[in-house]
Amino acid sequence: MGLTSPALFVAVCVVAVGMLALAVIDRPRPRRTDLQLLTRAARVVSVSALVVLLCGLTLNNQYLFYTSWGDLFGSSDQATTHTFGNTAAAQTPHLPGTGLVGQRLPGRLPALPAPGQRLQRYAVSSPDIAGAAQVLVELPTGYDPAGTRTYPVIIGLHGFPATPDSYLRTGILAAQDRLVSQHLLAPSIVVVPQINVPRSLDTECVDGGPGQPRIDSWLSHDLPRWIVAHFRVRDDRLSWATAGYSYGGWCAASLGLRHPDLFGAAVVFQGYFRPDFGTHYIPATSDLAQYDLVRLESRHPAPLSMWVMTSRQDSLSYPSTAQFLRVARSPTAVTATVLPAGGHRFAVWQPSITPALTWLGGTLPGFHA
Repeated sequence: MGLTSPALFVAVCVVAVGMLALAVIDRPRPRRTDLQLLTRAARVVSVSALVVLLCGLTLNNQYLFYTSWGDLFGSSDQATTHTFGNTAAAQTPHLPGTGLVGQRLPGRLPALPAPGQRLQRYAVSSPDIAGAAQVLVELPTGYDPAGTRTYPVIIGLHGFPATPDSYLRTGILAAQDRLVSQHLLAPSIVVVPQINVPRSLDTECVDGGPGQPRIDSWLSHDLPRWIVAHFRVRDDRLSWATAGYSYGGWCAASLGLRHPDLFGAAVVFQGYFRPDFGTHYIPATSDLAQYDLVRLESRHPAPLSMWVMTSRQDSLSYPSTAQFLRVARSPTAVTATVLPAGGHRFAVWQPSITPALTWLGGTLPGFHA
């Protein structure tokens, strides 16, 4: 009986109802023995435990945190790695498109909100989001806004529901610091924007219709130009990458594949390759087909280096990822890690952080140590 099978849920329901019936029938009586009292207490506790178990099964069946008993208890086979396309073809220095052409570092940068600190917090306004969005910036050790050294950029993209601070808690930044100290990755500026604007909205990083947020434009136009105007960054596409998990993984893939003139690489942890809108928001646009990355790759493969991680048991990530990998071809270059088991949760993709960032440091020229 599988962990997510309806039969298991029904069986637990039946047992819970049975235990509840026994507890109700076994009404308190005078002069009960200690054994009878313990038996009644055990039934009441069992009912409570079964109700908690039912709640856990309901949440797990909805979000697929664990997809099998082996996944729950930590037993799984080895991952497999696949490569597609040609890395050299993906690393064309210049592509048609706006990119960051014409964007130059100002002679004097705006003051940092927290001078001397690595973590900077901003509220960045844009007409594309009809207001301001939170943006966190993690600066590399030794960053000097008055210096001349420039740095590569990673756009970090969080999941849903979450905030930019959620990205900081994943361990990605700590892994970056370790790899930098080991000379496996260049010191980088990490920019983590809020992508569910307003905060409760699952925008899937697409441009909505009139009166709706235009998150794709915010992330691919206004935000990069704001970054160039505020920090000492490189402006070539081989020094810019996206990285995200789950919903943020989808956004990382979409930004990279749809804007290769700006980004040279995308790191995707359990993301997907078609938008997955919730019930509370569907963008009022007739052109959602442009965000079908499987269709886009099959017709117009982009010169982009990608590191992709998924699990065969992840019903959100795996189906569209598998379809994407079947059509991926040069000039797209993909390194894909596929786990045989594992649900859609942090513990599944967290062990892949260091290999992914090591790949980035060894693949994209701007991130070479």
